[in-house]
Amino acid sequence: MKKLILICLSIFTLIACEGDRGPQGPPGFDGQNILGSTIEFTADFPLSNEVYFDFFDNGIEVFESDAILVYRSEQTISDPSGPINVWKQLPQTIYFNNGTELAYNFDHTFEDVRIFIEGTTNFDTLNPDEYYNNQLFRIVIVPSDFANDPSINLETYQSLLKEVQKQGFQLDPKTIRVEK
Repeated sequence: MKKLILICLSIFTLIACEGDRGPQGPPGFDGQNILGSTIEFTADFPLSNEVYFDFFDNGIEVFESDAILVYRSEQTISDPSGPINVWKQLPQTIYFNNGTELAYNFDHTFEDVRIFIEGTTNFDTLNPDEYYNNQLFRIVIVPSDFANDPSINLETYQSLLKEVQKQGFQLDPKTIRVEK
């Protein structure tokens, strides 16, 4: 029992001790608030089957190292607050019953994105209102440190938003909507 009392007194004595403050350490680095950008626009594909979106002309700065993701609104679902777009990441291939296919694809530089249609189907037989006209696209510019992490799921726009929040990054809350 004497040992227990001695141990308790020693602990209380050590806790109560306070000495001079040590020297201040070097200043730390300020946190970074890395923002991605989201651009949403509607396009009609011309006879060349390609559409360009120019970042500079739309006041958007993109760095050579940034990752560019492109999504196409595949459909809308109804919701009491209004229709909700269902986004699918490009490349996106549509397979027809006759064995042919149509693919929406893209390439990019830090200056622009080119979205194009390719495939084995006869393009003249397709319904233009379904495949060419009023196609809604979303371009997401992601800082490369975030996009290069292989554990991050970027397959759908919704999964991208979840990963962005989980990693502490932010997408610009103001979606840039570009009208024709």
